[in-house]
Amino acid sequence: MKNFGSIIPVFFATFLFVAGLSMNSSAEEIKKQPQNAKTKFIAYYFHGTYRCPSCKTIEEWSHEAIKNSFQDELKNGRLVWKALNIEEAPNKHFVKDYSLYTKSLIISEINGEKEIRWKNLDKVWQLLRNQEKFFSYVEGEIKKYMEN
Repeated sequence: MKNFGSIIPVFFATFLFVAGLSMNSSAEEIKKQPQNAKTKFIAYYFHGTYRCPSCKTIEEWSHEAIKNSFQDELKNGRLVWKALNIEEAPNKHFVKDYSLYTKSLIISEINGEKEIRWKNLDKVWQLLRNQEKFFSYVEGEIKKYMEN
């Protein structure tokens, strides 16, 4: 019995030590989370009702480049993909909001309910004949935009 009594304090001390490590690792995980979890990014592809082959390709390649390069961000909701027809009534305001004059890929930063900034990735039209350069451009621009 005397040996059993000496094991209890050691067991208890070990338990407290392990529990303390567990609490510290949780605190570290919390610190690693983004400072402002309300900030998210939306990648919009705006098109009209009529869809030419080039317009469809830009949408397809943009979506594919984003899906391939930003899987985690899409999964956790930090980045959202939206393809919208600007000729539909609820979306017409985007023409004025983003000074749209043609089909466009826009990246927008949202904090809470408020848009902070946006950028038109207008070189998608110039890169339409080279999928590799197109993907590199879209991935690079969005990554840079999200890091700033």
